[in-house]
Amino acid sequence: MNPFLQFVSHFRQALLLWLYIVLSFLLILSSESRVAEGLRSTSLHLIGTLDEMASSVGNYFYLSEENRQLRKENTRLAYENFQLQDALLENIRLRKILRFSYSVDYDLLPAKVVGFSPQSQITGLLLSSDNMQSIKKNSAVMTADGLVGKIVKLSGRFAIAQILFDANIRVSARVQRNRELGLIKWDGARGLLLDQVANTVRIEVGDVVYTSGMSQIYPPNIKIGVVSEVQEQENVLFQRIRVIPSVNFDALDEVLIYREMPR
Repeated sequence: MNPFLQFVSHFRQALLLWLYIVLSFLLILSSESRVAEGLRSTSLHLIGTLDEMASSVGNYFYLSEENRQLRKENTRLAYENFQLQDALLENIRLRKILRFSYSVDYDLLPAKVVGFSPQSQITGLLLSSDNMQSIKKNSAVMTADGLVGKIVKLSGRFAIAQILFDANIRVSARVQRNRELGLIKWDGARGLLLDQVANTVRIEVGDVVYTSGMSQIYPPNIKIGVVSEVQEQENVLFQRIRVIPSVNFDALDEVLIYREMPR
């Protein structure tokens, strides 16, 4: 192995720590917002490149194109299947057969997870893709299992995805069984809370929760998780509803970014 790459691989964590310290010091000294933003973009690119190089040296290789396409197709089919399930439930509720036309107006861009967010104020993932320039800020990020989060920062072929375990993230959600609306947020540990659901509404353990589409960020019918606990709270209008995320955030090596196609 090349001695330089061997050195980077061996001292990866120490090099990243010193790089974070230097960049943080520069950001503290930079009072002008344009300078600070420029340093953040540069740091994202540098850290992303270093993370990606160190990860590849550690025998972490890109998936083959065939596997990548299969994973993309699997995610697309899972997402569209969930949409069809919702349409079927709606037909049952309306007690009539509807003519349902379905057209695909989106694409899914595969992106590799190369590390964690280098910005301390964001709980998220550092992503890499050669086609990242086609992605817009706030694009939804998912896998075949469900919603991961959204894109909050772009720089070259790197991006930061804010995940559902970030304290500042909010997702408009709907319960599949009764179509009740709520708001998904982090519970402070390794789970989620479905907030803003009144005590008068019946929510059951096992109910599936998915994106409502009531925002411009997340498209409808992306699975978020399953209700694991329901508690009615005295002297409070809303229930405390715990949700287990459908995505295993500890085992993510590749995600797909929702890219809306022009109509």
